[in-house]
Amino acid sequence: MTAGMQEPDQYLLDLPELQERDLPTLDNFVVGANAEVVAVLREMAQGSGPKFLYLYGPQGCGLTHLLKAVNPGNGTPQFRVPVFKAGTPLYTVDDVHDLDLGYARQLFALQNAVYADPTAKLICAGRTAPQKLKLAEAIRSRLAWGLSYAVKPLDEEERFRVLARLASLRGIRMTPDIERWMTTHLPRDMRTLTRVLDLANQLGLRGKRRVSLAVIREAADVLDLH
Repeated sequence: MTAGMQEPDQYLLDLPELQERDLPTLDNFVVGANAEVVAVLREMAQGSGPKFLYLYGPQGCGLTHLLKAVNPGNGTPQFRVPVFKAGTPLYTVDDVHDLDLGYARQLFALQNAVYADPTAKLICAGRTAPQKLKLAEAIRSRLAWGLSYAVKPLDEEERFRVLARLASLRGIRMTPDIERWMTTHLPRDMRTLTRVLDLANQLGLRGKRRVSLAVIREAADVLDLH
């Protein structure tokens, strides 16, 4: 890294995502082949629909987006499994495939509490179908109590639409050369691509430069992505 250039984490301290841009909603989720999933989530967010829902799919398919869209204040990296509280209508638990023993026990308790409450609902998400999770059988069986859906990743056209929208929100023109380079040289998950756009935007603003392919590549270099 050249002299005087900031470390990546210094750049990331003031990224636009920390200013609550691009907040996940069901309206800005690119549905693709997941129309039924989104329809069920809308029902649950309004208090109807199934009591339990489990979503699974590969990294970058939008699971975290969907859970935050229906329940933005529920679950944080520091508090991954919410504690049951009477009167709370909807709970979400993300990344159940990665829960340690303590959090797994909390999830089991939450599943039982939600089951016993006539109005509460629970949505969980993970990488694989319930039966393939490395969790206790009692937890896996409860994850299968309600509906279960595989969330399908975006195809190339849909991915470009998302990239173009995210770029536009940052004042970046998604030219064909930028789109082609990002989709062929970078990881395909949207979280990584968003980080690159965020950092490219910061680099452009600080250097008073238009965000060109060169700036996008510089951002990827800073983040050590290629």
